[in-house]
Amino acid sequence: MAQAAAKFAAVLFTVAFCAPGVARAQSYPEFSELRLKLGRSVWIETCKPCHTTDIAGAPQVSDKAAWAPRLKQSRETLYEHALKGLFGPKGTEMPPRGGNAVLTDDQVKAAVDYMITIVSH
Repeated sequence: MAQAAAKFAAVLFTVAFCAPGVARAQSYPEFSELRLKLGRSVWIETCKPCHTTDIAGAPQVSDKAAWAPRLKQSRETLYEHALKGLFGPKGTEMPPRGGNAVLTDDQVKAAVDYMITIVSH
C-alpha cells in the first residue's frame, strides 16, 4: 500500500509541477537569434503567466486583435511600458519589469522583442 501511495504521489507531482511547464514552454517558438533566445527565456519565466492566461487583463499572445493597437506604438513605447509598468485601459496593471525587479533593462527589452515576434507571426 505504501509503495502504491508513493508511486501515486510521484505521478501527481510530475503532472502538477513538471510536465505542464515543460509542455507549455515547448509550445512557444524558438528562434536562432540570440536576443530572441534570451527574450524567450525571460518571457517564459516572467511574462508567460499573465500573457497566456486571463490574469489581470493582460493581452494574450494568441489575440492578434488585442495586440494590433499596441503594435502600432513604437518599440520604445512598448519597452517603456514593460520597464516602468502601466495601468491598462480597463484599470488593469502591468507591474514594472513584469513584477520581476531583478531583470535588467536588456532582459526586459529582449522579452518584449520575443513577445512582439510571436504575436506578429
